[in-house]
Amino acid sequence: MAPIPKCVRAEVEIDAPIDRVWRVLTNIQGYGDWNPFTPKVETTLEVGDPIYLSVRLVGNRTMNRVETVTRNQPYTLGWDMKMGSRALLYAERVQVLTSISESRTHYMTEDCFTGWLRPIVLGLFGRAMQRGFRDCGLGLKKAVEGGLGEAGEVGRKNHER
Repeated sequence: MAPIPKCVRAEVEIDAPIDRVWRVLTNIQGYGDWNPFTPKVETTLEVGDPIYLSVRLVGNRTMNRVETVTRNQPYTLGWDMKMGSRALLYAERVQVLTSISESRTHYMTEDCFTGWLRPIVLGLFGRAMQRGFRDCGLGLKKAVEGGLGEAGEVGRKNHER
């Protein structure tokens, strides 16, 4: 049997400038417009503040999570969670943008786990997380390349509801 990985990761290249991708990624109210894995997020994005996530692991059922914002610097977002002590279970999710050229951006999202429960959690949810991260990246790509993130377009659908 292959060892259980410590991280779940997905990457995609987006045909858009990094600033446009960043506007969409940091517009938390607009996540439901493009992110099928995490269709609802509530947070200030201030480091140390809570982030409330509705995560869709399987089918249309969502699981609600409360985590803590760990990173919000240009082109990098992150949040973490722990169950009990860090020795039991700790994970940090990061989303990183890297400029490939003036009109192309690399998106990477990764969630790395440590602790005694890591093999159990990743054994139960790792494949669903991998699919979700892939779908998140592809949703971001489709939304940005379709014009979301241009001036006046960020989160417009949510504000019209």
